[in-house]
Amino acid sequence: MKSAIDQALYLMNCRDFAAAIQVLNEKRQVYEESFDYHYTLGLAFLYAGDTGSAAQSFEAARKIKINNTNLLQAQAAIYLRRGDTERAVQYYLDILDLDPQNKGAKKALEFVRTHGDFEEICRWVDSGKIELYYPPLGPNPKKIKAMLLTLFVGALCGALAVRFWPKDFSKSSRADLSSLVLSVDDSVNARGVKKSYNQALEYFDQKRDNAAQREVNKVLNSKASAGLKQKARTLMSYFEAPGFDTLKDNFSYQEVAAQSALYLDCWVDWSGRVSNLVQGEKSLSFDLLVGYEDLKDLEGIVRVDFDFIPDRDVDPEKPVRVLGKVDVDGSKIILKGRSIYQSVKDF
Repeated sequence: MKSAIDQALYLMNCRDFAAAIQVLNEKRQVYEESFDYHYTLGLAFLYAGDTGSAAQSFEAARKIKINNTNLLQAQAAIYLRRGDTERAVQYYLDILDLDPQNKGAKKALEFVRTHGDFEEICRWVDSGKIELYYPPLGPNPKKIKAMLLTLFVGALCGALAVRFWPKDFSKSSRADLSSLVLSVDDSVNARGVKKSYNQALEYFDQKRDNAAQREVNKVLNSKASAGLKQKARTLMSYFEAPGFDTLKDNFSYQEVAAQSALYLDCWVDWSGRVSNLVQGEKSLSFDLLVGYEDLKDLEGIVRVDFDFIPDRDVDPEKPVRVLGKVDVDGSKIILKGRSIYQSVKDF
């Protein structure tokens, strides 16, 4: 005979959340010390739309097991529904701290980055699409045949699209770059930098803006024509600022220190310790001891300047991650800070 938890999971897969909640409530005394019980009950409440009861069940589960990534994702979903994206993001970052490859957390962070305003979230809640960022349920037994057919057709269409879709930078999926395609005169005068410019266009189309910026810098530091350099600068205006979760091409301190001009305006995610912290009314500055998070290997010292006060206080006694844009002050590398993160536990 199936346990109450297994029965509830089956009912939830059938999307009968009220019945699942009833089955679990009838066995509350039996499973009072069970993490799986409280988590499953909370998930049923969450999908049923009762976030208050869901939050209570998740808190009970967390008293038993604090670092379960599914539980953290479920609790993050409650904050996401409420529009409290700051709290939700912290939960997602904690998930990635425990499981750096967690696809659910990465997907949710991308949603916050692109659709994170309160009105948009409300629309997702009203439409039910917000459930995409809940811990997933199993397939619905009543619809599994239809779902498999849909997946097969979708995969086939996707494979055909990838196989036959032409590559054309002038019709980029991100922006119309027709004005930035090299002209005949550009191609003649570009010489060795033509490859770098075309590579920058390709990286941009792949949403790898950081790698594209490095190729643009090669053009700007070359003897290319003024027209080609202007096209490279125009391409830069399309680049988007990344988050910790969306930075696809990170560069090491050693790479940047060796050729700082090549990495100007690129974004980096560096870890270390904080020293000489100075906070103003609307700014924050400190020295980042790069690579020194374990108090063993110091790669270099870089000043980090924030033109705003980050949401989280910086604890100089704990390791820190900084996301910033590379700049130079004379011969010294500095970072224009965008985000800062300190884990709930040491690196």
